[in-house]
Amino acid sequence: MNISKKETDKIFSSPIFAGIDLAHAITILDRHGCGAIDFEEDDTILSQNDPSHKAGIILAGEAVATTADDSKNALLRFFGTGDLFGIANLFTNECYVSSIRAKKSCRVFFFTEEAIRELLENDHTFLYNYLAFLSGRICYLNRKIRYLTAGSAERRLALYLSSFQTDSIELDASLSSLSELLDIGRASLYRAFDTLIADGYIEKNGRSIRLLAPDAMMKDYQ
Repeated sequence: MNISKKETDKIFSSPIFAGIDLAHAITILDRHGCGAIDFEEDDTILSQNDPSHKAGIILAGEAVATTADDSKNALLRFFGTGDLFGIANLFTNECYVSSIRAKKSCRVFFFTEEAIRELLENDHTFLYNYLAFLSGRICYLNRKIRYLTAGSAERRLALYLSSFQTDSIELDASLSSLSELLDIGRASLYRAFDTLIADGYIEKNGRSIRLLAPDAMMKDYQ
């Protein structure tokens, strides 16, 4: 594989590889042609029309997922170093439901369907890790549906912040990008932040958010 020792460590720090035989996994990934590719800013990493079935992990840089619908190119998710994508699409005949592009120059390691299939068939620990990861993605999508259909900007923001499941949050997006992610106007997002701050639910310093009363906030906006 065309990757460094540091990049190898980054790949195998992913939760889907926790507790597996790393030497055996490296052999499988190498045999099935897995490797890293570099992308420049705005390059397409994975598109709806990609004929190959593959998944990837961000080794460096940032990427974004957007809807593949040309009529509304809505922002779905941000990816940073160590984040996986495409795992849920490996074993289907469906097209990818989103497009992934480089937000900044980035390096991506791709897993082929054949490599993941052999790992699933030969390592029960990897199988359980994989299932746990997919379960987590389902929960994430359910939370996203919840805050996208929440109604008011304040409710959407409150549900989004609660989805991090921690009191200290470092936003990985600008407020402009966050407004696009939540499908609300920037002015509405700014007012929603002001409301949550005024109500004593959060403190905000740049992109750093601290939830002061998450239970009360969720009770108010449930």
